[in-house]
Amino acid sequence: MRSPETDSEHSETDSVGSTTDSQSSGLGAVRHQRRSTQRPDVFSIKAMAPRPNAGPGGWLCLLLPLALTVRLLHHATPACKDQARMQWLLTVAAGGMALETLCFFIYAFVKTGILVKCLVSLLPGVATSLSFYLLVDTSLTFAIIVGFVMTSAYQQIYIYTLRGFQRSFTYGEASVFVQGLVLFALSAIHRLGGFFCGGSWPSEEFETLDMIMVSALFCLLVFCVALVLFPSLRKPYRFYLWTLLLLLAVTCMPVTRPLPLLALVQFLLRDQERLAILVFYMLLVVLTCLTVAWQIGSSAKANTRVRKIFHLLIVMVYIPGLIFECALLYLATGVALAAFVVLELLRLLKIPPFADRLALAFSTFKDEKDAGELALTPFCLLIGCSMPIWMTPCPCSGDNTLALLSGILAVGVGDTAASVVGSKLGRNKWGRSSRSLEGTIAFVVSILMAVWLLAISGLVAMSQAKWFATIFAALNSALVEAFTDQVDNLVLPLIFYTIVGLA
Repeated sequence: MRSPETDSEHSETDSVGSTTDSQSSGLGAVRHQRRSTQRPDVFSIKAMAPRPNAGPGGWLCLLLPLALTVRLLHHATPACKDQARMQWLLTVAAGGMALETLCFFIYAFVKTGILVKCLVSLLPGVATSLSFYLLVDTSLTFAIIVGFVMTSAYQQIYIYTLRGFQRSFTYGEASVFVQGLVLFALSAIHRLGGFFCGGSWPSEEFETLDMIMVSALFCLLVFCVALVLFPSLRKPYRFYLWTLLLLLAVTCMPVTRPLPLLALVQFLLRDQERLAILVFYMLLVVLTCLTVAWQIGSSAKANTRVRKIFHLLIVMVYIPGLIFECALLYLATGVALAAFVVLELLRLLKIPPFADRLALAFSTFKDEKDAGELALTPFCLLIGCSMPIWMTPCPCSGDNTLALLSGILAVGVGDTAASVVGSKLGRNKWGRSSRSLEGTIAFVVSILMAVWLLAISGLVAMSQAKWFATIFAALNSALVEAFTDQVDNLVLPLIFYTIVGLA
């Protein structure tokens, strides 16, 4: 939300670009830092380079655990009974990683004695192991091994993320990203391991799509790790060869009956309404590409209003999908995430012939939060809108539509309205913030109007408790949007999802 005198929510900082060239970043920097930085310096402030012009955002590490904890308050539907134990495991794991983050802050940035540092280092592993044993009812051996290995792995990935992708994340944003990455890895290992060790074939339509998506994204995660560990894979011809092999593995891996490629074709052709929405999605993709090409051709940097076009486009994707074809939308979010990752790899690794065009698009649309080499803002837009769907067990059961819309309501509707109204009509600024009171009011009103329209059209069932939660969530999200210097595309959906989940 901006005053009418300026066209960006915050002032652009040209000094950011002048300093990034001299620093290692991206995939190669992780290995470089691993070789050049000795162990005592790993936890020092100088060893990490968080995003400039933003606070540490340490409170963000609590958002995912809170959101998952709220989901446990809801009774699982009969179709989701078998996922209840996994939800407890993921919730405890998220809590352990949040505790690891807080202890890391104490270890790294608070002057304490060696005994305190040792206790702080052991606390997350001990607490997580006890929680696994007592709350998830696992064996003691499993709890100890998984608890300590997971928290240790999380800490290392967290450190290398801040060091490898310099100036891309605040401490809190990196925590949310790494927590999500570890939780996905745990879920995928549990799902695929159980299947290949004698599990049954997925029988329901959504189970089949979920298995395909989980296996595909896990293979992509392994590919990304391989690129970090083996720099020779970053040569163009090897990169394209292994990408083709990855695509072949994803479409032909025996995780469904029939094979994933045939199962997807059957799923898409089974329903005419599904085909119509798929065609609509393809038209939106074409429109997005044309918007990007037009902005690049204009040789002008995209302002905030132009970037909000993508918010409106994503609203047009998610609302019809959630209401009419939830399974198709769920699959589409995985495809979109995989496409984003591959395109970002092409750009970061400078793989011809696409790298230059992608770099030009990034420089055209980047804003002040894209201070590092990583294209943080578009990733956060997709992840923020999709997280409610990914975190909810059996999202297509039809019982959680309001919660599933959290990302779209907070980012696609509220944040967009706040930006447009704040830039045009904003006169009264919040103290110590560039955001305006008018924009904050627009944030709340637009969300309530959108929910009201969905309710009167019969698309979303609303009760008195849900209305109260929606109003409270809109007010809290609006205030966070007005004052936070973190990436709101990532923060607001989690806050909104947590609050409406209490209803």
